[in-house]
Amino acid sequence: MITITQCDISQLYLLAEIAITSYKQTYNYLWLDEAEAYLKKFYDTADFKTDIAKPGVYYFFVYADDELVGYFKLKESLSSLNSEKKCLEIEKLYLLQSATGKGIGKTVMNFIFDFANKKQCTTLLLQVMESSPAKLFYESYGFKQTGRARLDYPFLIDEYRWILTYVLELLD
Repeated sequence: MITITQCDISQLYLLAEIAITSYKQTYNYLWLDEAEAYLKKFYDTADFKTDIAKPGVYYFFVYADDELVGYFKLKESLSSLNSEKKCLEIEKLYLLQSATGKGIGKTVMNFIFDFANKKQCTTLLLQVMESSPAKLFYESYGFKQTGRARLDYPFLIDEYRWILTYVLELLD
């Protein structure tokens, strides 16, 4: 059974633990230093504490049979293309490797669609590394690539520096 629960400020260490573990399993290959500098800069509990307190920012844990197998972050904003449209950005969505290919991502996406509907968001937005197989997962839901940018983080291997922006317009 797949369960999704909202993370609260008392669970920051658990959030940091699943975030670092799942990130390393997903993207260690991108980095010359096994992502150590990147994780130190962006995956600190103090950063999560600041982020989770912001209005319109939501972190969720993903459990499979009571085992924590991933997390995701959603952020509400106004569309950059149309300031009257509310946008929901999927800023992070990571599952442990042991949890992939089991329909858990589909459950998470259905949750995100329901959440967007409740928040009256008409656009979903996300970014994914060009080298990630996750882009095919998002494309299967109708997301369309709208941008491509080069990342300049230290220790990032040159051939993996590209990140893609994807958008999905939801029915009003």
